[in-house]
Amino acid sequence: MFPWSVRNRLLIMLCALCLLGASTCRLVGQTTIIEGTCFGPIEYKVTVAVAIDEMQAADLKAKVQQRLDEINAKMSTYLADSEVSRFNASKSLDWFDVDGETAKVVSRSLEISSQTSGAFDITVGPLVQVWKFGAAGEGSVDAQADAAQQSMPTAQQIETILKSVGYQKLEVRLDPPAIKKAVQDLQIDLSAVAKGYAVDQVALVTVSQGFENYFVQVGEEVRAAGKHPEGRDWVCGIEKPIEMIRVIEFTVPLVDQAIATSGDYRQFRLIGGKRYSHTIDPRTGMPSTSQVALASIAAADCLTADAFATGMMVLGAKESLALAQSLGLGLHLVSRDESGGLANVTNAAYPVAILPPAAPAGANWVVMLGITALVFGLALAGMSVGVMFKRAPIKGSCGGLASMPDTEGKSICDMCSTPSKECQENGLGSKAVREAAEAAAREQS
Repeated sequence: MFPWSVRNRLLIMLCALCLLGASTCRLVGQTTIIEGTCFGPIEYKVTVAVAIDEMQAADLKAKVQQRLDEINAKMSTYLADSEVSRFNASKSLDWFDVDGETAKVVSRSLEISSQTSGAFDITVGPLVQVWKFGAAGEGSVDAQADAAQQSMPTAQQIETILKSVGYQKLEVRLDPPAIKKAVQDLQIDLSAVAKGYAVDQVALVTVSQGFENYFVQVGEEVRAAGKHPEGRDWVCGIEKPIEMIRVIEFTVPLVDQAIATSGDYRQFRLIGGKRYSHTIDPRTGMPSTSQVALASIAAADCLTADAFATGMMVLGAKESLALAQSLGLGLHLVSRDESGGLANVTNAAYPVAILPPAAPAGANWVVMLGITALVFGLALAGMSVGVMFKRAPIKGSCGGLASMPDTEGKSICDMCSTPSKECQENGLGSKAVREAAEAAAREQS
């Protein structure tokens, strides 16, 4: 058994580590967050604007996970027994029976293919594979060194594959639900819409459980409804398309809508010193030459946003702006210019950006870093002197985790209702308890 003071410290450390760890259900301020993975390694997160108990959170988590697993079982290209995988393996040109859900997703995908003149196409999978960007390839920033040594597909390979690519070669019917190939080697890949569709379905599950104020995220795709418990809108961060690092350029409010973002700054190949985007133009069989580095789409549902974000990476800025205007979609595009610089274009239907505070004019980060280090050193020295002369423990001696604030500015120490004498002497424990202890001490004296 540990002495009481030691046990207290260990308990605080364990609680803090649990809060910081990869728990699947957790409270953050007045919200409850459930999280996990789906479709393999893709992370998802559901935030509801209320602090619910552990049983309710576990029930919501189970229903969300079940819904995601159902979608994966039908639409995965990685599972050999999924509907999509079995359709791809079939050489039959007859109607192939599928679940109504799969048929609806395919039907909507074909509509968007037509609207984007084939820039978005769920039959593009074999081209993605031959360029080694799919399940059989690498295609990430981490793989650049290896990719630089590889050769690009031959013109003959691309020409051959293009014969079995094209949304016009795919048919769908909703009743009874089925899909049909016009050529034997045609395959479909719903990766460019599955995450968006999953967001929409998780949102429906969340509402069915009585939570009308929520924020749902699957991968890079998000959807929100209602308000944050603080009364403000939910916000979504939009990255700046910079390779190797993640930088949020601005945030946008989400008011009962979805946002999906595609980019070429994480997945690409370098061949012979030339950069090739991972976004393949289904019409040419070649990586997109639109120079679009990032396309972010705001729409009423996330499947629509997801598909158009992919299509507009191919279309380019001019065509994308015209199409978004005609369809009432919010659009934010970042394109590369001839010198490699980035140019932003945003239409009026896209949420108004919330820019981060500007740095003070003339601020030098090196000087600021030096000042920060000096202040930290002085504070550490002061605490050390206190320890040596007063024999008092350093506040946060559990590694600083106990006094780390949460989203509401409260720490584990602040929440403690029975701080030890040692804690009280060093200013730890809730303010109310400390004041009561101090008042009692004054009365006794």
